[in-house]
Amino acid sequence: MHTRIRMGITTRLLLWCLALIAIFYATTAYLLSGIDEIVADSGEIVRTNHEVGVAVQRMLQQLSKLEEDRKRYEILQDDAYMEAVVQDLDQLGDMLEQTLAAHPEYADELEPLTREYTITLKKGAAPERLLMPDRTVAGWMQRLREIRDQNQQAMERRLGDLNRTASMASRRGLAGMGLVIALGLAGSLLFAYGLNRSLRTIRAALREFGRTGRATSVNVRSRDELGELAQALDRLTARLEREERMRADFISMLSHEIRTPLTSIRESVELVGDGSLGQVNREQQRFLNIAAREAGRLSDLLERLMRVSRLEAGRLEVCPGPVDPQELAASALERVRPAAEAKKVRLELEGPHGAQDWIVPADAGQVGQVLVNLLGNAVKFSPPAGLVRLEVRRTAEGALFRVLDQGPGVPQEERELVFQKWYRGEAGTVEGAGLGLYISRSIVQAHGGRMWVQAGPGGRGSAFCFLLPPASSGANQAADGVAVEP
Repeated sequence: MHTRIRMGITTRLLLWCLALIAIFYATTAYLLSGIDEIVADSGEIVRTNHEVGVAVQRMLQQLSKLEEDRKRYEILQDDAYMEAVVQDLDQLGDMLEQTLAAHPEYADELEPLTREYTITLKKGAAPERLLMPDRTVAGWMQRLREIRDQNQQAMERRLGDLNRTASMASRRGLAGMGLVIALGLAGSLLFAYGLNRSLRTIRAALREFGRTGRATSVNVRSRDELGELAQALDRLTARLEREERMRADFISMLSHEIRTPLTSIRESVELVGDGSLGQVNREQQRFLNIAAREAGRLSDLLERLMRVSRLEAGRLEVCPGPVDPQELAASALERVRPAAEAKKVRLELEGPHGAQDWIVPADAGQVGQVLVNLLGNAVKFSPPAGLVRLEVRRTAEGALFRVLDQGPGVPQEERELVFQKWYRGEAGTVEGAGLGLYISRSIVQAHGGRMWVQAGPGGRGSAFCFLLPPASSGANQAADGVAVEP
C-alpha cells in the first residue's frame, strides 16, 4: 500500500525558496570560481611577466651605464671610471641574483650572464677602437633584449587569454543570472497559478452555494491545505445532499399524510359552521371561523410544500399558452385586494401605453401565483396607508413585471439569499416558511425567464422584478425602451 506524502503550502513555499537559494548560490559559486581563476591568472602575470620585464629592463639600463663608464675610462684614462665599472658589475650581479632567486625558471634563459666573462679595459688604444662596444656587454644586452621580447610576447598572450576568459565569465554570469531569474519567475508563476486555480475552484463552489443554496463538488486534487479544504467541502456537499433528500422525502411524506385528515377537518368545520348539525351561536361561529382560517393556512402551507417537493423532483408542470400580461396583472391585483384593504394599502397598476394584442407564452395559473406571492409580500411589508405598485413593461427581452413597495427593503447582502428555500431574513423574524420566493423564482426560470430584487425608487422599499421571454412572433414588436437590470 502506497502512502501519499502530504506537503503543506508552507512546506512547498519553504522548499521552493530553498531551491531558489541553492540555485542562486550554485550560480554565484560558479561565477566566483571564474573570478578566482581570472585573479590567479592576473597575479601570475604580475608576479612573473611583469616582474621579469622590470628586472630585465633594469639590467639593460645597468649594462648601458657600465658600457658608458668603460668608454669614459678608455677615453679619459681616469681610474675613477674603472672603479665605476667594477661597481656597475657588482650591482648587475646583485640584480641577476635577485631575479634568479625570485624566478628560478629563468635560469636557462639567463645562463649566458652567469658564465665566466671578460670585460676589456685598455689604455691608449687607437681612437677608432675606443667607441667600439665591449663584446661581453653586447652579448649580455642582446640576450636580455631577447628575454624582454619573449616575456613581452608571453605577457600579451596571457593578457589576451585573460581577456577572453573574463568575457566568457561575464557572458556565463549574465546567462546564469538570467536563468536563475527565469526559473524563479516561472516556478513562482506556476506555484501561484496552482494556488489560484484551487482557490478559484473553491471560491466558485462557495459562491454558488451562497447564491443558490445548492452545494457542488469541488474538483481540487492537490495534497495540501487547499486539497483538505476541498475534500471537507465535498464531504459537506455529500452530507447536505443526503440531508436534503431526506428532508424532501420527509416533507413529501408528511404533506401527503396530513392532507387527508386536514381535508376532513376543513369539511367538518364547514358542515358545523353551515348549521348542518344544528344551530350555531355567535361565539361558536367565531371559533369555527378561526378554525377554518387556520385550516386554510395549513392547507396553503401544505400546497407550498407539495410544490417544493415537485420542484426538487423535477416534476413542475408548466403548460404555456397565450397570455395577456396586463390582464394577468389586473387579475393578480384583484386577488390580493382584500388583504390590501384590510391594511389600508393602495394598489396601483401601470402598464404600457397603447399596448394592444400583446401576448406572451406563459402558464397563466403559475405566473398568476408568482404575482400573487410578490404582491402579497409587498402588502405584508408595506406600512399602513402605504402604496404597492405593479408595473408591466414590454422590453426587447420580453414582458417585465415589477412589484414596488414602501417597506423596509432588502439589504444588498440578502438579495440573493431571499430566493433560497427556508430563508426568512437575517434576524429570522419574518413570517412564513421562506418558500414563496423560492417557488416564484423556480416558476419564472421554468418559463425561461429570470427574477431579481433591487432597491425601490430613491432607495426606499423594494422592487421585485421578473422577466418572461416573448413569443417568437413578438421578436419584432416594439419595446418600451425600459432598461432591464440583471
